[in-house]
Amino acid sequence: MTGAISRLTSTPAGRSFGLVPLGTFTRTLALAHARHVATVVAALLIVGLTLDVAPRADRILAQAANQSALGITGHLVWYIALRLADLTGSLMPLGTFLGLFWSEVTLTQTRERVVIWNGGRTPLQAIVPLAIVGALCGMIQVASIGILRPAAVAYQIAHGLGDYGERFDRRLQDVPRWITLDNQMIKARLDYRQRRLVDVDVYEVSADSRLVSRVAASSARPAAEAGRWIFTQGSRWTAPREGDPTPATGAGDAWWFDEETITLPLDPLWLENSGIDARYLPQATLAALASRGDGIPDAASYSTWWHARFAQAFLPFGMMVLASAMAMTLIAHRLKFSAMMTIGLTGYFLHVATNIFVWLGEYGRFPPVVATWGMPLAMIGVAFALLIRLDRMGQR
Repeated sequence: MTGAISRLTSTPAGRSFGLVPLGTFTRTLALAHARHVATVVAALLIVGLTLDVAPRADRILAQAANQSALGITGHLVWYIALRLADLTGSLMPLGTFLGLFWSEVTLTQTRERVVIWNGGRTPLQAIVPLAIVGALCGMIQVASIGILRPAAVAYQIAHGLGDYGERFDRRLQDVPRWITLDNQMIKARLDYRQRRLVDVDVYEVSADSRLVSRVAASSARPAAEAGRWIFTQGSRWTAPREGDPTPATGAGDAWWFDEETITLPLDPLWLENSGIDARYLPQATLAALASRGDGIPDAASYSTWWHARFAQAFLPFGMMVLASAMAMTLIAHRLKFSAMMTIGLTGYFLHVATNIFVWLGEYGRFPPVVATWGMPLAMIGVAFALLIRLDRMGQR
């Protein structure tokens, strides 16, 4: 059996193939891969849209400004387009793996892979079609998660559409929120669009968790100087120094003010986008927030998604080349149910593991570079190791 595999994968004496990026072989195989990938991605999007839209169809249709039949239809079509912009980036990596796996199964069924190897092309020389389709899918992936998804979510927020419109409502909220900084805790109603705090209380604590001061005001807005806020119509209380009489004895300083500028390390850009997941923010906003360092809440999530927008350009290719390498290794000459299940489950595991790595980066458990670049580069590395091993087996 080993001898048969060696004869099938060996290069005939005197024959050598160079890379011809747009040759007949490359065009034919690239188109076949692209058809299978597009079919699987489309199927996943249809299932995803069905599960997404069906449970909330009544509420979505009720949000249509024009309640005529044409108006409702147009509103639903537009909402589906917005959801497609969001779902494509989530489902593209899994779709590329399964689509390429399907394409490799057809190559085994039709014996085309054996013909290709008998013609003298090694597994590594057959990688050009994968690179072309992977590059195309990578561009779609980046456009989806970096441009289309943030734009679609921003539109839904601005017009109050769907779950995002309710979840990320930017209007002045009736219920106050707590914001925790390094040495301050803030309780306030948030006016996101105006970058303003309303009915605000600021509690400053020392390193040993001792209350140092309290500021209560009707509102606060950013000053021209970074790290400074202008409080209006409020009061300020400062605790006595250690060793002095305690506040219970009536000591401590307190005064009222009409307007006072106070140091508060609360970033106005962060406040404007507070509550919106980092994955839904435009790249320019992510870059600005990521550059602030650890001085803002959720700093790790902004850095992670800034890197993810670049790293996931390689994710579809990594999924595809690993699916191809596993297929050439496990089902090169005969389809076996156990091997096919192994490859399929591996694709699903990789999809889930990639998301888990990014989530761990968002929560600061992994460095952003590791969380975002680790999985795509690992897939490509393992795939090339398998392909090189197949090449060496064929040369024996």
